[in-house]
Amino acid sequence: MNTKQFQYVLTLVREGSFSKAAEALNISQPSLSQYIKKIEREVGLELFDRTNGEVKITDAGRIYIEAGQRILAIEHQMENAFTDLAEHKSGSLIIGAAPYRAAGMMPTIAAAFKKLYPGVHLVVREGTTAELVEGMEHGAYDLALSLLPVDDQLFFCEKVMEEELVLAVPAAHPALRATAMEGRKHPAVEARVLNGQAMVMLTETQFMQRQLQKMMREYNLNLRPAAVVKSLEAQIEMVKAGVGLALMPSGIERFCSDGSVRFYSFTNPLPKRELVLIWRRDRALSQVAEDLKQMICQMEW
Repeated sequence: MNTKQFQYVLTLVREGSFSKAAEALNISQPSLSQYIKKIEREVGLELFDRTNGEVKITDAGRIYIEAGQRILAIEHQMENAFTDLAEHKSGSLIIGAAPYRAAGMMPTIAAAFKKLYPGVHLVVREGTTAELVEGMEHGAYDLALSLLPVDDQLFFCEKVMEEELVLAVPAAHPALRATAMEGRKHPAVEARVLNGQAMVMLTETQFMQRQLQKMMREYNLNLRPAAVVKSLEAQIEMVKAGVGLALMPSGIERFCSDGSVRFYSFTNPLPKRELVLIWRRDRALSQVAEDLKQMICQMEW
């Protein structure tokens, strides 16, 4: 087993189809199919049941994944130990982050980390919140930036910051009636101003979309989907282009310095997103990872 093989199998399990998995891996579907068949020949058993066009993991596949997770975890612990023995003069540290945070936060983190450990390089692996948690469960990262809640039986966590939920509006959109409000980052509007508006939405499983749906129920809002995207980056670009409004986390403003988007807070009490740094309870952090953790949590965001 190698890391590439294991990644192909994990991706196919997560996506549930060869076409989606191939797209996620940026390879052709026939290539992925041939690669999985090669792994199955090496194992001597089928890892996936392909009956009736569905792709379901078999008992052999579950054993393969469980063994792979243990192997990767052992390899990762060994790498950490070697890094510490080398007095931190070389090596790498792996941190997981959403693409939005990789672009917005990681440059600052990486620059500060380079001054602290010039010989150690950061490996930033991007993914959705669900993918980051899954990767941490499998031992793929030393640390990961994630959102509450997290499973406190599996992970330790330390708070990094809170993010206010804000409304992003295209600059060409008519200005909304707003008031200054203590404790709010931007001029504040009532939730009812959203009624009837065209919104750039995220997929139903994502945190911000669940919050938008909750607002719709609580304030009896009738919203029109202007577009549905998967990432905050795509969402803010849609707003910039005038496609619609969007509910977003504060901090997204750093991508809109050109004035193409106006931001509003809400007068209504809305929950804040709590960003935390997570790591495995059953795995001691290396000294390098511990120092990075302390550095991130002490930064002013």
